[in-house]
Amino acid sequence: MSESLSESPALKPLRVAVVEDDPTLRLFMKKLIQKPAHGFEFDGAWASAEEAVKPIIDSRPHVVIVDLELPKISGIELIRQLSPRLIETAFVVLTIHDNPDKVFEALRAGANGYLLKSSKPNEIAAGIRQASEGGAPLSQDIARLLIKSFQTPATPQKKEIPSLTPRESQVLERLAQGMVPKELAYDLGISYETVREYIKAVYSKLHVRSRTEAVIKYLEHQA
Repeated sequence: MSESLSESPALKPLRVAVVEDDPTLRLFMKKLIQKPAHGFEFDGAWASAEEAVKPIIDSRPHVVIVDLELPKISGIELIRQLSPRLIETAFVVLTIHDNPDKVFEALRAGANGYLLKSSKPNEIAAGIRQASEGGAPLSQDIARLLIKSFQTPATPQKKEIPSLTPRESQVLERLAQGMVPKELAYDLGISYETVREYIKAVYSKLHVRSRTEAVIKYLEHQA
């Protein structure tokens, strides 16, 4: 899944769509998105991938919230189909599944983030905002699972990827920690434009097109 390195569309409401087969959860998400304080715009909700494909392609929302367990075509397959065609759209999984294998399957399909349905409403809203800004929102439980799955006590030190410069490695590490480009620039004491150039270099050297793909390569390298 590809992502834009452009500035966040702060002056316009974020258009958010939902693909969820549970009618109660669809209504909950609609109300959450329409809450004025969040600055979102409800772009539609559908009960199946089949119903969602055409309107999402036509509308090109900023963020699409996707359940994994849809009736026929799965949420993962929907993301896999749409993410290459909608490179400016962020796809965020919202599910009950906290299995690391499911997480990686979704991320490899092109998901930008992975949130649990047990998350608090303000956490879901924050995840939507973070995904729209190029971040990779993860529920705390999911983040802990991923970290645990890649922990290797015998090799506690980080493994640098040989093709990257030390600064590029720092950038990639912070991307894996969930920082968005503006946060990364502040943390490293460099300009936003410089961060953009480093991220482009990292993508090029790792042969990836998105933050999610880059983070997966980073995590796999640490295993």
